[in-house]
Amino acid sequence: MTAMPDNLAHLKPQTQSFSSDIAERHDVPTSHAHHPYQLGASLYMPATRQDIWQVIKRDKLPTINSIIICLEDAVSHSDVDIALTQLQTLLSTWQSHRHSISNPSQPAPHAKPPIRPLVFVRPRHPEMLSQLADFEHIELIDGFVLPKVDLYTLPKWRLACAAHHAEQLLMPTLETAALFNPQHNNDLAIAFKEAFHQPIFALRIGGNDLFAALRLRRPKDSIVYETPVGMLAYQLLGCFVPHGFYLSAPVFEYLDQPMLFMQELNRDVSLGLVGKTVIHPSQIALVQQAFCVPTSILEEAQQILHVEAKAVFKFNNTMLEPATHRSWATEIINRAEVFGTINDSHSDYKPLL
Repeated sequence: MTAMPDNLAHLKPQTQSFSSDIAERHDVPTSHAHHPYQLGASLYMPATRQDIWQVIKRDKLPTINSIIICLEDAVSHSDVDIALTQLQTLLSTWQSHRHSISNPSQPAPHAKPPIRPLVFVRPRHPEMLSQLADFEHIELIDGFVLPKVDLYTLPKWRLACAAHHAEQLLMPTLETAALFNPQHNNDLAIAFKEAFHQPIFALRIGGNDLFAALRLRRPKDSIVYETPVGMLAYQLLGCFVPHGFYLSAPVFEYLDQPMLFMQELNRDVSLGLVGKTVIHPSQIALVQQAFCVPTSILEEAQQILHVEAKAVFKFNNTMLEPATHRSWATEIINRAEVFGTINDSHSDYKPLL
């Protein structure tokens, strides 16, 4: 993995203006300080764990991209009060050290203090999210993962989110039986545009809950896209992405199938998904490797976005057409800024930027 090429900095104004233009014409969610690719490898951590602060300040799991402090499925009902108490303790500790931990939107790879991962909290239900609004220093959290969001639960989540800061990011999770109805999903995509005063960072595909809705469990010998839930994932992409939303990939829970995990990751990346939940530190590097941008692909993106690019031209034995490839190229640049590049081949590329 190599560092991000310096010449990508010249593309930023162009790609940002393009995103703004698209937002105006299609009324998609507006941009914010972070790009959803920063989710990368996401680790759910029960709020009862004692080492969450060590992960935030990178004493543990120093390469993790994002963490989700879980107050829902990962915490038993009898431990909810303990989990809430520990979350408040964590926030108090964080507040006392807030000036020694850099914000992820201010990358400084060679600087001290360390850049922390993105930090989200997943409450059990809307009532708990409302309760969290009264927690001291809850504004330190980057945002919230909202479980089991559909048209029927959306009004309660909307009300609960109203009590939180407008800068915090939301990640509704698509994981209920209602998601198997295409009309429901189209209505939900439209409703999401006006539901919250906070930005929707990404929509999470809750694979295991969707399998449960079909009375199934993910098979151990195939990737998710070869299952009914995979077919739904394609439908969700076709429904929500044209409305401007990003989707993250469902979890892969088998630690003894690394090759199958890589196959699924490659499909995740090819579909434009922005992150992958991990269940073990051994999966972090594999996720980051999969999202690394091959240099030949980056070169094509640079050529497409170049100010002097022709309407249609040949490059690396490929036809490139900026009018139709520009949004793809913009996302390649965004991905490379987060994960860097990997040299995949020699090409006829000559820097134009």
